[in-house]
Amino acid sequence: MKVKGSKSQILYGIQAVENTVSARPSLPILLNTLIEAGEKNVGVNKLRLTTSNIEVITKCTIPIEVEEEGGITVPTRLFLSIINELPEKEVYIQTKDNNVIIKCEKSLFKIFGRPSNEFPAIPKIDEITSTTLNSNILKDMIKKTRFAVSTDETRHALTGVYLGLKENQIKMVATDGHRLAYATEQVSTSPKEPVSVIVPTRVLNEIVRIFPEEGEKVKLLIGKNHISFNLEDISITSRLVEGTFPNYEQVIPKEAGVQIRASTKNLSDSIRRVSLLTDEKSNLIKLKAEKNLLTITGSTPSSGEGKEEIDIVLEGEEIEVGFNVKYMLDVLRVIDTEETVIKLTSPSSPAIIKPYVKDAKEENYLCVVMPLRL
Repeated sequence: MKVKGSKSQILYGIQAVENTVSARPSLPILLNTLIEAGEKNVGVNKLRLTTSNIEVITKCTIPIEVEEEGGITVPTRLFLSIINELPEKEVYIQTKDNNVIIKCEKSLFKIFGRPSNEFPAIPKIDEITSTTLNSNILKDMIKKTRFAVSTDETRHALTGVYLGLKENQIKMVATDGHRLAYATEQVSTSPKEPVSVIVPTRVLNEIVRIFPEEGEKVKLLIGKNHISFNLEDISITSRLVEGTFPNYEQVIPKEAGVQIRASTKNLSDSIRRVSLLTDEKSNLIKLKAEKNLLTITGSTPSSGEGKEEIDIVLEGEEIEVGFNVKYMLDVLRVIDTEETVIKLTSPSSPAIIKPYVKDAKEENYLCVVMPLRL
């Protein structure tokens, strides 16, 4: 293999795939990145970089001038470090036997690689269904749900995000048993058939990290055991989480007798300040709504008490309720409307926290949070 390209393009490619590499992989070869070049392997004047940890495979294809086709694997961290330190000039990469020679102006590096045929075969997805949506919409849905994923490995089905496709709608849901985040959007192409799967959080975090903010189209391919997210130059394929996701629709309250509407910024800022004086074990924060005023209180036996008041619009009876302050801040961070609504039935019933959209016909996002005992 013999190729020539800009440092920035090569660096973009290796940075896109590096996070998939595990610190302690099941196979030593998985510490390496598979590099393939040429029409036979990838396409005319293209270089593809692939990493895998068996569960997840990430690929990035970049434009490059190919003089000789071929493929090899190189140690990922070392290759990234070398490319990152090179000057912003053209980089020449050549293989000789199992060595990789990297040249850039007066810099010359020779590192030991391993044959490309030692890299594990990439699984082929037996497609069940597929759809397309914009990358910015996908990333927004991930950000609005991933914080509610469970970290309890004994509840395996809750360690990922539920993804459902039906007609022209995509839904994403996450829950840890104490809170639930729900997001839905329209998709431009209807899937072949309805499907629901559980996607590992690590994969979704990678999508947020490397997929563009602009509205580039993402094609979702869903198979029996795998899901793949594909851009023109990047693809991430992952094994699905096994298990049955709970019936989330039963958790979402259908009615609420009390509604509190407040400025998202004022509510978030006040809760964050008062959180400085909340008990580290319970994380309890008290919200008391009366007339058009919300009093936010936090206290700790060792340090004292904090209290703030903000203006609200209250519909229904006065109410006092307790919440985990971390759960409140997590959802308020992802609400992007000027005002937020908190819907309650009683101090002991689940609350709905959602963006306030005047005259909205459908709810595209909400979070259900269980209250704490006062």
